[in-house]
Amino acid sequence: MLNVVVCDDELPALELMSSLLKETGAVTISASCQSVREALEIINRGGVDLVVFDIEMPGLSGVDAYGQITVTPRPLVVFATAHPEYAIDAFGVDAIDYILKPFNFERVQKAIEKAARLRRRINERESGAPIEALESAPDDLSGVLKVKDAGRFYFVPHKDVIWIEAAGDYSLLHMTDHELTIRVPIKTLETELPALFIRVHRSAIISTAHIREINLLPKGEALIRLSKDATVRTSRSYRDVVHALAGAA
Repeated sequence: MLNVVVCDDELPALELMSSLLKETGAVTISASCQSVREALEIINRGGVDLVVFDIEMPGLSGVDAYGQITVTPRPLVVFATAHPEYAIDAFGVDAIDYILKPFNFERVQKAIEKAARLRRRINERESGAPIEALESAPDDLSGVLKVKDAGRFYFVPHKDVIWIEAAGDYSLLHMTDHELTIRVPIKTLETELPALFIRVHRSAIISTAHIREINLLPKGEALIRLSKDATVRTSRSYRDVVHALAGAA
């Protein structure tokens, strides 16, 4: 079960979201708050797996509130908002998902399933599960991502990384033969990766070497099929990047 804090200044929206979350059967509501300050006080005590923030709230927005979470690692965050996806990307927060108003159960359930999957991988990582990567530096570092995690350095061959998924303070590397969870934010990895890797969504970076098909969708979105039948849906804010990829393919 995920321990969840929900925060929305509008009581009807707060009650509806809390009800839909409970209906998934996969969460425990630690707190439902109309006050951002109250929510932050509860979150910063620790033990919260997921926060569902409304973006537009008086005094302190959901984005501002996320920046004031001091507990480490920070809980995963989902934004509940009236903003479309392309606007969410502009906020610069590595949220794992967004849910557009008006809310519906299917969309909430999808977000919770993703949060549960990522939290499970993070818990496995924190429980001491071994990191499946090279622990000694190869002679040639030109094709290797060097990762510092928990005081140790690991070396991940670029060719083995299909795509990278944001998970708050963590990143999940989808590899050719396994998944690798590291405590490094996706925005940090983005600065260390070569041009072979392209960000196509606030929460996704793909390897162009593993692209198998690009399906352009309406409204500037796209569905990219990668190796091992992995699929990544792009967002409208990255439309130019995706169209450039499609043109080069």
